[in-house]
Amino acid sequence: MKTRISTMFSLVVSVTMLLAILPGGIMPTTAQEPDPPYPTNLKTGSPSLLNDGPYQTPEGLWVMPDGVAPPASANSVTPQDTGGPDDFGYTWDDSAASNWIDASGGTETGINSSTDHVGPIEVGFSFKYYENIYSQLYISRFGFVTFNDNSIYNSQSRIPSPEKPDDVIAPHWVPAYNVNGYVRYLKGGTAPNRWFIVEWNRLESDCCGDDAAEEYTFEVILHENGDVVFQYGTMTVDGGWLCQASGIEDSTGLDGLSITDFCAQIAPNHAVRVYRPAPAARVKVHPLSQGRFTHAGETVSFEISVRNNGEFGTDTYDLSVSSSWSVDLYAADGTTLLTDTDSDGTVDTGTVAQGSSFTVVAKVTTPDVVNIGDHNSVTITARSSVDTGKSKAVSLRTAVPAPFAQVYRDNADGAMSLDLVQPDAQVTKKVTSDWHYGYDMAVAETPGFVYAWTKYQGLGDFSIRDIEYTLLNDSGNTTRAVTKLTNNSGATMNTYDYDPAVAVAPNGNIGVLWYRYLYNSSNSTSNYNIYFAILDASGNLVYGPTNLTNNTAWGTWSDLNVPRFYSPRITATGNNRFVLAWKNQQQQSDGWLTDIYYAVRDTNGGGVKGVTKFTNGVAGGGYYYPALTALNGNRVLLAYGGSPGISYAVLDSGGNTVKAETST
Repeated sequence: MKTRISTMFSLVVSVTMLLAILPGGIMPTTAQEPDPPYPTNLKTGSPSLLNDGPYQTPEGLWVMPDGVAPPASANSVTPQDTGGPDDFGYTWDDSAASNWIDASGGTETGINSSTDHVGPIEVGFSFKYYENIYSQLYISRFGFVTFNDNSIYNSQSRIPSPEKPDDVIAPHWVPAYNVNGYVRYLKGGTAPNRWFIVEWNRLESDCCGDDAAEEYTFEVILHENGDVVFQYGTMTVDGGWLCQASGIEDSTGLDGLSITDFCAQIAPNHAVRVYRPAPAARVKVHPLSQGRFTHAGETVSFEISVRNNGEFGTDTYDLSVSSSWSVDLYAADGTTLLTDTDSDGTVDTGTVAQGSSFTVVAKVTTPDVVNIGDHNSVTITARSSVDTGKSKAVSLRTAVPAPFAQVYRDNADGAMSLDLVQPDAQVTKKVTSDWHYGYDMAVAETPGFVYAWTKYQGLGDFSIRDIEYTLLNDSGNTTRAVTKLTNNSGATMNTYDYDPAVAVAPNGNIGVLWYRYLYNSSNSTSNYNIYFAILDASGNLVYGPTNLTNNTAWGTWSDLNVPRFYSPRITATGNNRFVLAWKNQQQQSDGWLTDIYYAVRDTNGGGVKGVTKFTNGVAGGGYYYPALTALNGNRVLLAYGGSPGISYAVLDSGGNTVKAETST
């Protein structure tokens, strides 16, 4: 008989701690996704949210909403004076003297709204950057230069990040679609003090409509000694802005310096100098940490790259191991044991040429007798023989898991995927074909699993999202093929079904809750409602979809008293009832107001408790991010954020409060 698998679910740590102090046990519950990106069209304005931080648009871009923080200016923002070093040794200084170099007479790149990058362009000298030396570079419209053309079209990224492109020098990396001035480069100086400059003049980055223009003028100077200077002229922001990054990163995107926080605005009329460190012996190891599930007697292999990024020629790296479980070190083939090649008493990599890497395969063996929850942590330290003060350590963790399931989209192939993890085995199942690309995944345990997500589709001048689902047995094999719960193909405007939440009642019926977001591009207004449906154990629709909130109000984010219902949550009680919760956010004259609503339905869709406002927030604050889980005795824990922190209450299956709101 196969081991039953409990569904992994996601709750705030504080909520999990609350469960431990409540009387009685906890019933199995469902997986619930965190809130999705706030569905605001990039050109229609952005909500000023209760958490007052950056959010991601449906287009995938990060935005800082209007009103969160004032634009940076020379007087209003005092930047950090210095920063670093990174692993390689680069540092930066914000107090560098500004000496603007006008590149208007330089070479025109031709970068404009239809040309996002140019190159390769000759620098004019050998430029040392991290452990490499370059003579050519590429210039991007998006406010950076790089030394390769790997995904140079990427308009936004944190620094450092392994996201492509790497090898980036970015004075102001930001999505930008118009050049109101020019992008030109200029060369000057004489050896050994030559320089190369790129100026982005009046770069436009339009975040939130015509009333929120962003226009930036800035430049980067590469000096022959390896230093880099960022200089900023006029940096104009009005309202919200697209998030930017500034700094440097190496050829892997794993080492670097972020000079300003991601999304923070950069002050005008100042300069930042990035200093190249003096030559030294160095070592880079990647990845710094790895983890795997394991079972009794299994040997798990980890690959570790040890790179000589120093500047003193070849080096040999001693490898020391700390572990409670058995660990053996092999060469890249996985069969050749590493030895002590330099006779210093420690196993090593052998000689590694400057700029080259050596792959170490670490094999960690799990003892023959282990229990669920047993785990081990391995530390492997690679130490330079040229300079024994230079070393890097990696952490390898293995653990014997309790059974659980998790769902996700595999970005390597776009397939909706399911991991089934048990103490004696782990398996990954692809539940769709490649390139399916669903979003907002949710899973709940049936005798097998119900797995739901939302699927995007473009329909010419507008787009839609539908809720899809599939049923699987406890081995992850499909028992019901992918099925549309909603079908918006007949819509006449942008119609998005977002963020499905699922729960399974004891009688096998499956509740699905989501929100529908409508956007009318002709007048930039939107509408939000909560929808509910019930499937039987075979995945057949037995109730709905029905609109629970029946909200007919439309408006922009600046319009007052327009309800917006989202953040759906659902759980099932032992007596076959679905408890539902969500939040309502609306703008009022004195600020945003957010409250928690809930309802109870039986497993045939019959009303037990109508839509009810649970909290009473005040303008400028309120309650948000509800979470639900079922307790024994047909009770439910409802938790949510607010002021001063996490609050919770306990309801019975009729929707009555049996423990009043309590703040932690």
